[in-house]
This record gives sequence, structure tokens and C-alpha cells, in this order.
Amino acid sequence: MNQFSMLFRYFAAAFIAASLLATPVVAQEEEKKEKKQQTITERAYKRLEQAHAALGEKNYEEVLTKLKQMEQLNLNDYERALMYQTYGFLYADQAQYGRAIEYFERCLSLESLPDTAQQGMLFSLAGLYSAEARYQKTIDTMLRWLPNEPDPSGDALIMLAAAYSQLQRYNEALPWVEKAIAKAPEPKESWYQLLVAIHFENKSYRSAAGALRKMAGYWPDKLSYWEMLSGAYQQLGDDVEAAAAMRLAYRKGLLSDSESKLLNLARMSMFVEDPYQGAVMIEKEMSAGRIERTQKNLELLLSAWTAAKEFEKAIGVIDQLAPMTGDGEYYLQKAQLYAERTDWAEVVPAAEQAIARGGLKKPGDPWILKGMAEAELGRFRDAIDSLTEAKKFGGNISRQAEGWIQFVNDRMQIKGNASASATAASSSAAASP
Repeated sequence: MNQFSMLFRYFAAAFIAASLLATPVVAQEEEKKEKKQQTITERAYKRLEQAHAALGEKNYEEVLTKLKQMEQLNLNDYERALMYQTYGFLYADQAQYGRAIEYFERCLSLESLPDTAQQGMLFSLAGLYSAEARYQKTIDTMLRWLPNEPDPSGDALIMLAAAYSQLQRYNEALPWVEKAIAKAPEPKESWYQLLVAIHFENKSYRSAAGALRKMAGYWPDKLSYWEMLSGAYQQLGDDVEAAAAMRLAYRKGLLSDSESKLLNLARMSMFVEDPYQGAVMIEKEMSAGRIERTQKNLELLLSAWTAAKEFEKAIGVIDQLAPMTGDGEYYLQKAQLYAERTDWAEVVPAAEQAIARGGLKKPGDPWILKGMAEAELGRFRDAIDSLTEAKKFGGNISRQAEGWIQFVNDRMQIKGNASASATAASSSAAASP
């Protein structure tokens, strides 16, 4: 049963009770200067009662027959208003809203219904205008209805708010949806959706975030609300809160069926300078099979562990990546990470692997790293050889290599002088009596 047939049942029952033969029904005129009594004759009453009964059984042909019979009678304005109203509910019940509107308008134009019934007709007509996308008519009718309604329902206020929104008059819509939400004993999801849509249209992102925080609390399993909350924070330039919102969604298991969303969260974590969280999440989801161990995804993991300065974990990722492509760049990065840890003994083989694999953007870099490591390990001759190779690539690499060669030569000279001094001292001691 749709809302219009439900309204009909309610008002029809009221009219039948109020319209018994010879029972006066008082209707107040618009100017409220005088009152007039309207009655319904027995013949009109019977036709109306039969029409109501037929409508209750959805016997629309019978309803139409009884109303046409009633139309042939010499009706007063009150009876005619009741007839037009019943025609309206007949067509509304069949979703013929255009025809229903026509009869409701005729009914209201007679101004013969009791005040309560007149109010009900206005509200029904506003709903029909809305169903027909005649939103300005909805607004006009609701503004006519509201002053005589001491306690309008939230649904009525929402209908008015929605009509304003459809006309893109968001500032006028906002107070009505806020009043509706305040009246509701329980939160209504669609009302909050309208509120958030209005805030976004008005670019009121802080207000949108406030509403979305409530929505995420009321309906925590709806990923879209967490995403919209994150988006509102991003619009405000608060990337930390944006990432935090999505992290909460992740903890609730709302991202588990989307690899792309999981990876986006990892990128957000890195963007807000929390790469460790991103890396931990990627590792966990790879182990669970929700993120594939593709080259691209492993590269993101490598970036996260590197940014978090978790070099041992980053090296472990390189060991997975390098065999996939045979690219020397991964081995070069491995050598660089070992250098960050001052693990010189591991730098040398990693740099040699990079040299052997080739395909490097800067082929002199592994030679420099190898030479530096060998120098730190005290393998000066090997260091000179590696650094001499690096010089062959020219440019800045050549200048760096030259500086290191000078450093190694100085170290060798110092070591040589120290060795000579030690030898002389030993000889002098041996010569002493």
C-alpha cells in the first residue's frame, strides 16, 4: 500500500464518521469572520461510502462508477469537495499522479473541507507534486501547510528540504533537514545522506565531516561513509585525519575485499609520514593473499620499509624483487641500504651483483659504493681499482671517485707511515744493549 492510499484510508474514515446525515460539519473560511455549516445528504453519503469500500478492495472500476453516480446529484460544495478528494485518492492509488493532482486542486479550491481535512489535503498534494518533480509547487504547498501545523513530522520537513535541494537551493534546504533530524527519535540514514549532500554542495566540508562522523558511528559497516569522511578531511587539508578515517575502516575489515583500497591506504600512510603502518599492512595483506606479490606492489612495500628506515626488511623485499626482473637497479638499491647500515662487508657483493646485472641508469654508482666499502674494510688496493673504474663514467661520478681515491691514498700513506714508524721503533729497540 503506497503512502497516498494510506492517507486516503485515514481521511476517508474521518470523513465518514464526521459526515453522517444531518450531522453538521463546521468549516472555517479563510478570513475567519464567519462560519458555515456543511452537510452531506444520505444519497451522496451512500455513494461516497460505497466508493470508499470499493477503493479499499482496489476495485477501481466500481469506485469510478460510484463517483460518476455521485457527480449526477445536486451536490453542495462540501459534497463536491469530498467527491473530488475521492477521485484524487483513486488516481493516486493507481500512481496516476497528474490526474490525482488535478482533483486535489479542485477539492482545495472549494475551501469546504474542515480545517483538519484541508490540512491533510495540502500535505497529500505536496507529496504528489514532489512525485511529479514539480518541486516549486511542493515548496509553495508545504509553506502554506506549515503555519497551521503545530507539530510537523520529520518526514514533512524532509519533503520540503528535498524539494529545495532538487532546485539547488541548498541554503534554504539546510535548516529543514536539520530540524527533521533533530525531531527523529532514531537516526534516519536517508536524512543524514541528504544533510551530507547539502554540506558537500555548499563546500561546507567541516560540517560534512561532523555529520559523517555521526553516520560512521550509527552505521559503522558502511564503507562509503568512511570514504566520504576521509574525502571531507582531504578537502580540509587534514591528510592525517583522512588517513585515520580509512585506517579505522580497515580495522573494521571493510577494505579486505579490495586490493586497490588497501594499497591506497598504504599510500596515504606514506603520504602522512607514517610509512611503517603502511608497510606492516601490506606485509599482512600479502600474507593473507589479499594483496598480490606483484612487482608493482613489492616496489610500494620496498618504498614503505625504506622510508620507515627498516633497512633489513627493505633488503628482504629486494631479494624478492630482484629475481623477478634481473634488473641491476634492485641490487644497487640493496648495496645502498647496506651502506646506510654501514654494513660494508655486505655492500661489496651487492654492488658486484648490480654491476654484473647491468641495465643501470647510473652505472658508475655501484663502483663508487664498492670502492667506499673496500676502503672502509681496509682493502685499499681493491678500493683504488673500483674507484678508478668509477672515474671512467665521467661527470660527477668521476669527481666523487677522485675524491675517494685521494682519501684512500691518504689512508694508505698514514698506514704506511705508521708501519714504518713501528718498524723503526722495533729495530731501535733490538739494537739497544
